[in-house]
Amino acid sequence: MKKSITKPAFQIFIALYLVFSNVTTLQATSVEEMPPAMPMTPTISATAAIVMDAQTGFILYEKDIHEARYPASITKIMTALLALEQYANRLYEPILFSYNAVYSIPWDSSHIAMDEGETLSMEDALYGLMLSSANEVANAMAEHLAEDIESFGTLMTRRAAALGAANTTFTNPSGLHDPDQITTAYDMAIITREAIRHPKFLELISTVRHDIPPTERQPQVRELLNSNQLIRPGRHFTETVIGGKTGFTIPAQHTLVTYAIQDDRELIVVTLQGEGAYLYTDTRALLDYAFAIPYVQTPLFHRSQYAQTAPVFSDWSRQRTQIGEVRLVMSDDVYIALPMGFDISEVEYQTYAPSQLVVPIQAGQNIGRMVYSMRGIPMGDIPLQADNTVLPVLAEAEPAPATEPELAAAPITPPLSHTERYTRSRFNLDLEELAENYYLSFLLPLAIFAAGLVVSIGIFKIHRSRKQARLGHYAVIGSQVFRYRR
Repeated sequence: MKKSITKPAFQIFIALYLVFSNVTTLQATSVEEMPPAMPMTPTISATAAIVMDAQTGFILYEKDIHEARYPASITKIMTALLALEQYANRLYEPILFSYNAVYSIPWDSSHIAMDEGETLSMEDALYGLMLSSANEVANAMAEHLAEDIESFGTLMTRRAAALGAANTTFTNPSGLHDPDQITTAYDMAIITREAIRHPKFLELISTVRHDIPPTERQPQVRELLNSNQLIRPGRHFTETVIGGKTGFTIPAQHTLVTYAIQDDRELIVVTLQGEGAYLYTDTRALLDYAFAIPYVQTPLFHRSQYAQTAPVFSDWSRQRTQIGEVRLVMSDDVYIALPMGFDISEVEYQTYAPSQLVVPIQAGQNIGRMVYSMRGIPMGDIPLQADNTVLPVLAEAEPAPATEPELAAAPITPPLSHTERYTRSRFNLDLEELAENYYLSFLLPLAIFAAGLVVSIGIFKIHRSRKQARLGHYAVIGSQVFRYRR
């Protein structure tokens, strides 16, 4: 009997199809369920660096971020910040360049050839500061904003500390080397995060070229070009970069601060003590890495997770009574997009709500808020709402009587005599009221007594005058003197 090979071949084909189709299905399922992968951490030449999410303060990359380094010309970010905070609405104001501002800088340092006695508007000075990194401009701005350069350095340090940059000390506005002028990658990210809140600062760092018009000492136009190659056409140009500030001194080596935006994510990159050949490649590698980090929607707070209660009183008087209490909860569950691998325990929160309330309180009414932050940097706030209603307590009405109450007989008042009616109608005096009045009860007897005394004295004088007249001398009656003969 001849064997057929069609059936075994068909069975083998079906088996192989099922195997491969199952493997393909498993692979497709595993790929769809696989969580997004973290990008490879880059290797950079800078000895200190940080990548910070400008919106939330998340630190996406860190390398010795709290180690002290020399800032060089990225110091001018703080100088520009202080100028904008004071003169954002007066950019037309002129700045006078003194002898010290012009000639106290090394001849081979960055400058735009300003002369003693020359003036620039605050706006043009800011462009010279941020585009050409002009050191004499930094000095002139410091003298304009403070008494002198040293005082301005103190002002810069205090402002940095107020922002949370506790490990930064500034001694001059330009970044020229001073052993006492130090900062950290973290501190410069904090300072830059504050600076980018000013629209004019973003305009400054994103400008490729600016022309300063002729001045009283310079008849030619000064052409300023931005030294940051990340925003200029060329091999280092990066589309996501809005701008930044470069810096260099021999002790500090290369420093760079960069602000970049991609989609809805804003990043600040700071590199300190970097090598010149890798100045821009380090920053580009850090940007590629940070933009590739997946963000995951993470539950931050549940609606009743941090519920608290507050007493509710009838009013604010001292005799107030507590009517009830209200339960304060969040308006809804809170989710936030956190970088993958972020430790949620680093999120801190602080509740701001009144300790006592007064009726009426309606459910859903906003009562307070809860602010959450990370490493002292505010990230957002959540409204707190009343979870229940508390209304004033109404007094219970007394029940109406079933029958009409008996009316009490009105007292019978005897009619007044003719004399009493005449006296009350003529003088309209109430003797009981006069007796109750302290002043009248004291003054009336005194007046009667005084009147009686005057009358008595008058009668006495008349009697004495008549007696003297009878004796044959004279008599005084009133103002008249009468003489008698014997």
